[in-house]
Amino acid sequence: MVTIEHILKIQAYLAAGVGVIPVLPFLPPWVLLTLTGALVVGIFADIKQLTILPERLGTLISIGFFVLFLVQVSFINLATPLLEFLCLLLAVRLAGQKTPRYILQMFLLASIILAGSSMLTLAPGYLIYLIIVVILVTTGLVLLSFLVTDPTLQFDSRYWHLLLKVTLILPAGSLVLMLLFFVILPRTQTPLWNFLNPPTKATAGISDRVQPGSVTDLSSNGALAFRAETSLLPPQQLYWRAITFSRIEGQSWRHETIASSEQLVKKPGQDQVVTIYAEPKTDSYLPALDRPVSILEAPRNQLKLLSDGTLHLRRPNNKKFRYQISARTIASGYQQDDLRRYLGIPAGLSRRIIDIGELLRNKTSFTAKREGLDQFFLQQRLNYSATRLPQTKDAIDTFLFVSKRGYCEYFASSYAVLLRLAGIPTRLVGGYLGGEYNQLGGYYLVTQDQAHVWIEALNDEGIWQRIDPSRLAINSSEAFAQANRPKVASWTAMLDLLEHNWSQLILNYDLRQQFTLLRSVFRGIKDLRNVTPAVNVKWSALVLFAGLMILLWLLRNRLRNQQYLVLRAYLKCIAKQQNLKKLPANAGLFDLARQTGNPLCQKFAQIYGQAIYQDKKLTSAELQQLKQIIQQLKKDK
Repeated sequence: MVTIEHILKIQAYLAAGVGVIPVLPFLPPWVLLTLTGALVVGIFADIKQLTILPERLGTLISIGFFVLFLVQVSFINLATPLLEFLCLLLAVRLAGQKTPRYILQMFLLASIILAGSSMLTLAPGYLIYLIIVVILVTTGLVLLSFLVTDPTLQFDSRYWHLLLKVTLILPAGSLVLMLLFFVILPRTQTPLWNFLNPPTKATAGISDRVQPGSVTDLSSNGALAFRAETSLLPPQQLYWRAITFSRIEGQSWRHETIASSEQLVKKPGQDQVVTIYAEPKTDSYLPALDRPVSILEAPRNQLKLLSDGTLHLRRPNNKKFRYQISARTIASGYQQDDLRRYLGIPAGLSRRIIDIGELLRNKTSFTAKREGLDQFFLQQRLNYSATRLPQTKDAIDTFLFVSKRGYCEYFASSYAVLLRLAGIPTRLVGGYLGGEYNQLGGYYLVTQDQAHVWIEALNDEGIWQRIDPSRLAINSSEAFAQANRPKVASWTAMLDLLEHNWSQLILNYDLRQQFTLLRSVFRGIKDLRNVTPAVNVKWSALVLFAGLMILLWLLRNRLRNQQYLVLRAYLKCIAKQQNLKKLPANAGLFDLARQTGNPLCQKFAQIYGQAIYQDKKLTSAELQQLKQIIQQLKKDK
């Protein structure tokens, strides 16, 4: 026999543990230590039936924690101190006595902490924690009503099994209603308690300035940059364009916002539709598969395709951003306006850099100049590396002739300057290179450490040609092997797909998606009016299958229903024989048999009792035998 009090204490501990799991990474060490110590003390006190933390002392400690909360809290940072305070209150209840009132407080604090954790994080595991806490709290509330009535109440396994089935109806209904309300209730663009949230931390963005060595800060940052849903593409086409740089200031390349008359040249080929899910950013430049042709879907008046083939937001986005583009990997731009801005060179170039530029200028065509420059880079045996990079006043000269080590900015900047010295208009392009393809979800996963810089140069026809000088490094195959991993491991792919779907279906579920869902429902209803005969056959088969399943379910429960009907008919028959309108509620079958002295009643009690009281089902033969007994009793009357 297990007491209700014992079960309630276990449920309270479980609810408290599950409720604080999402906030554990955000709690300071001393709060974690307090929670752990309180849990150990509480369990030890319950096992030994001791009172280690008296009620008054617990109240004084709670007041002290509240004062500490008031000292730490501010309008800028309210969420974290609030959750810390709630966790400390929960620690007091864990270590204290487990009276019905305090158990109720533990359930309440666990629920509030879990709900409040959504202000800091809302990972996919939150749904699992929510379901567990809802089940524990709702069933615990039912058990608390029994505990208040009789603290010593005990149930055997049979009654616990019955009580569990009944109490689980409440959380099941709650979860169904939660799902229904989530889908249909109107929602705002901002969470109702967003004012409690700490400022959103955007991921590292694309800088509007490139200088040799600047992107090396991103090389160790593996944070997610974006996901791109599209078909599997060759690795050499995985250039994600974000920003262009055309103006030189010292050793830096700057982005220019001057509008140009550049036009897109669409060579024969098929457009690639790409849906991109960008993470929060600190800049206004969004990545797109190089090179975007048009914007197919985006929030209204927020995204613009510029003439240089880049996507620009009107203002930086502090939340996840979804848009869809059409791109053509062999499309290129034709420059019609003034080209002088693409020919500027930095001041103070070394003599040997200028000499190489003059040698290239003497060549007669774009192809010849490019081949000559490629040959020079290969002869220098340059190494692609992000470590041991010297910072000098003349980074290009040092890179090409001294250290011969550099990152993508070194290769792109040096190559672009030499092309400009040769008289070829050139610009830098910043974005990302490569991506891991998730075959389960059908999308590329691109991280911040895949940030990359390449160049575009105008050929003799005035069309921009993409060139990646980093490919001329002697170790380029090893350097780009990590960037062009074709697949994600199956287990990792499953976890990332779960996180991606959680983000799209839960975190980003908004009013626009509600209207989309509603339109699809109405469209489906409208389409049913014009279905073809073949579709009618499919729907008929579906309805027939559903009806068959319902019939099987009814047949499955027929014996159980007949057991109840047979017993009711028997009791009604005995009541008539005793001239009673209704038999006493506590009358047992064997007691009735002894009172009547009728062998038929004794036989009925024996057959029915052996089955029911031993938790067995009556067979069809036994049911038929009981019905014959009832008929015989009616005749004897």
